[in-house]
Amino acid sequence: MLRAIYRAIVIGRTRSAAIYVANNLSERELNDIGHSKWTLVEKSVEATIKDLDAAEKLSDQKAIQPAPAYSLAGIWAAYMRKAAI
Repeated sequence: MLRAIYRAIVIGRTRSAAIYVANNLSERELNDIGHSKWTLVEKSVEATIKDLDAAEKLSDQKAIQPAPAYSLAGIWAAYMRKAAI
């Protein structure tokens, strides 16, 4: 749930910042970079969503690792090595 709230805040702030930048650029400047006001906003939000998805995927891969299966024989061997030193 916190991840969804964080995601919504980041996307909203990205959209607000892109709208602010688009409104402060002239039509000539926008044409020079190859965007209209709203394509600039759309591309910014799409890039942010893509980055958030990639970070979430990486986080999910690292989140849960299965516990290693220890055998009693392996634990005993490790104990005996430690006791012998």
